[in-house]
Amino acid sequence: MPSVAHPVILSLGGQLGFIAVRCGHSRRRERYRRGGLTAASPVVQRGWESCQWSPRQSRLLVSVPGSRFKGALPVRGERGGKAAPLPKEAWRRRGYGPVLYLQSHCDVPSDRDRYVRELMKYIQVDSYGKCLHNRELPSERLRDTSTATTEDAEFMTFIARYKFHLALENAICDDYMTEKLWRPMHLGAVPVYRGSPAVRDWMPNNLSIILIDDFDSPQELAKYLDFLDKNGEEYLKYLEYKNVGGIKNQFLLESLEKREWGVNDMTLPNYLNGFECFICDKENTRVKEEQEHKKSRGKIPAPRPHIAQFKHMGCPMPTPGFGSVEDLSEGDSWKEMWLQDYWQSLDQGEALTAMIHRNESHQGRFWDYMHEIFLKRTRQH
Repeated sequence: MPSVAHPVILSLGGQLGFIAVRCGHSRRRERYRRGGLTAASPVVQRGWESCQWSPRQSRLLVSVPGSRFKGALPVRGERGGKAAPLPKEAWRRRGYGPVLYLQSHCDVPSDRDRYVRELMKYIQVDSYGKCLHNRELPSERLRDTSTATTEDAEFMTFIARYKFHLALENAICDDYMTEKLWRPMHLGAVPVYRGSPAVRDWMPNNLSIILIDDFDSPQELAKYLDFLDKNGEEYLKYLEYKNVGGIKNQFLLESLEKREWGVNDMTLPNYLNGFECFICDKENTRVKEEQEHKKSRGKIPAPRPHIAQFKHMGCPMPTPGFGSVEDLSEGDSWKEMWLQDYWQSLDQGEALTAMIHRNESHQGRFWDYMHEIFLKRTRQH
């Protein structure tokens, strides 16, 4: 939850009234009776919990019948004016761990389960998916993987209970960042991330995510997460970017300003249509330059070809999620699957490139090219 001055209820007494909780367009009402309200009152906690997945869109209002007062109140809590307890703290007291892991695609190139399994030795990680499963989701509907891959309100409300979300991509590639990273940021949680090496370029500030590879071991990471879990002020520093003016990354701000596609903006194309338009624009420019080259009888140079290179969408060779390849046994399933798959994919790409350069159109020749490349690689080693 961001460290903005969120409204909670002042201590009131003597009258029957209600708290109105507004989350976006939805609204919920909670009654209270004589005895007053504080930030720790169950009715206030229920109000926050109903809105916790979207804290920036939430307001707590109070209406006292028989009085003129009706409106949002400033931050106050128990005696002494302490701030209201975070809803995530309430869930921690009910036995929830500080860390969430939710994956059902287990055997992946990044070998993320191996790392998480080691991390679990040092800190409580609640795992609800098929991978390293140790806790059940509260309903059959939420256990449906089609629900878990959407922004379903019930699902988002549930996972927002957690302070930290393990966000490990299934592959480590420069330009591959998925909802595993963005979803916890949207919910007001802190992603614990491993994935694109370029991720720092796109973060709102220097203290908004925790990068696994900044730590020497899972044990060191667990110590840091435990420290943040027990020190609320330090934890909230990771959410300060949600305040007005909290986004300090100028590269990100400029990129958002200049992009030609939008998110939830009907006046702009979505990113898929935007990419299609980008390709069309590039091709139209190439065709125009080609026509001008022909008309000039060679006085205007021909357009320079644009050929995809490995660096554009290439991914480095997979490495174990924890430890080194030398430490893995010969029968390790990840080692047998993904290292072999990586080299085979490179061979396939090289074979297709050779076929294109030789204007080869017969599909049956593909395996002949693959055999040639295999023999060449064998001779090199």
